[in-house]
Amino acid sequence: MASNVKTGIGFIIPFGALIGFVLSVLAENYVLGIFFAVAGVLIWLLYFAVMETAAPDIMGNFIILFGVLLSLAVFMNFGWEQNMWGGIEFKAEGSVMALVVLFFGTLSGVLYRQRLSVDGQQLTASEQELVDKALQGDDDPRVIVVKQEAETKDDDEEDDYDEYDEYDYAYPYYFDEDDDYEYDDDDD
Repeated sequence: MASNVKTGIGFIIPFGALIGFVLSVLAENYVLGIFFAVAGVLIWLLYFAVMETAAPDIMGNFIILFGVLLSLAVFMNFGWEQNMWGGIEFKAEGSVMALVVLFFGTLSGVLYRQRLSVDGQQLTASEQELVDKALQGDDDPRVIVVKQEAETKDDDEEDDYDEYDEYDYAYPYYFDEDDDYEYDDDDD
C-alpha cells in the first residue's frame, strides 16, 4: 500500500477520537473525554509505527489540538463544580492541573513541529522517504541524488574557503562573463 494511502487511512483515527471527545463532553462524561483525547493520539502514533509510514507534516498541530482537548476535559472534570444553588465554583487544584496539561501538550506539539535533528537535516518526512527510495534504486524523476566522496586533504595544504563549508550542499551557481546584469544608477 502506498505511503500516502496509509497516511490518509490513518487520519480516520484522530477524527474518530475527535468525534468521540465531542460526544462525551456533550454527555457530560469528562473522564471519557480524557480517554478519547489521550487514546486518539496514542493509537495514531501506534498506527504509524505498525504500518511503517512517516507521520504527516501536520502531526505537531494535531498534538497541540489534542493537548488543548485534554486540558479542556481535565478542567471540566476537576477544575469546577456546581454548588447546591446552581452556581459554579472553581477549584484551584483542578485549574492548575489543566494548565499544566495544556502547557505540556502545547510544548510537545511545538517541539514535534520543529523536528530538531542532531545532524541538521532539513528534509520533511515525505522528502526523506523519496530520497531513501531513490537511494535504493527507485527511478523517481522528482529526486536527484548525488553521492559525494570524502575529500582527502593534505595537512600542509591550506584551504582558503573553510568558512564556506556550510554551503557545500547548496545549489551551485557559476559566474559567467556573458551574464547580463542590470545596474541601478541611483547615484547619478
